[in-house]
Amino acid sequence: MVLKIKNIDYKDWSSSWKSSKNSRKQRKYIINAPLHIRGKIISSMLSKDIKNLIKINSLPLRVGDYVKVLRGKYRNTEGFVIYIDRKRYKVYIDNIKFTNKANREVYRPIHSSKLLILRLNLKDKKRIEIIKRKMKSKNIEENKIEELVNQLVNNFSVKEDELAKVTELNKKFK
Repeated sequence: MVLKIKNIDYKDWSSSWKSSKNSRKQRKYIINAPLHIRGKIISSMLSKDIKNLIKINSLPLRVGDYVKVLRGKYRNTEGFVIYIDRKRYKVYIDNIKFTNKANREVYRPIHSSKLLILRLNLKDKKRIEIIKRKMKSKNIEENKIEELVNQLVNNFSVKEDELAKVTELNKKFK
């Protein structure tokens, strides 16, 4: 599906299109969404272990997350997210490359709905706050939330040396 971005002023864009049953309005919501909303739309499922721990089904993707491809030619391939293209709703992963006609290795774009998050980039404190806020909405007690977040950070976060490699790839990608 090719998304053609129309020249809709963001003042005319409405978040109520999301709740419509009309498919045309749902497509209009996705195609004309501003970049800060697109970042929320580009989300993926969490692995069963993480889901059972924090009782959240999905999170928006971030550079540095360790993911697994669930569909397509690159099924069962795992790697780190090195770049997120919000304009085209695509994610680039470090292990997924192909050689083009000019014999250059190029990263293959993948849609976020085809990915499963195995480990999270929890270097950002705001992301931890987002997880805590989502857990509060699931009616989990305050002291239990802190325990679960500590378990999440210890067991399912990406290591510093891996993040450094991903950051280098991200700089080269741009």
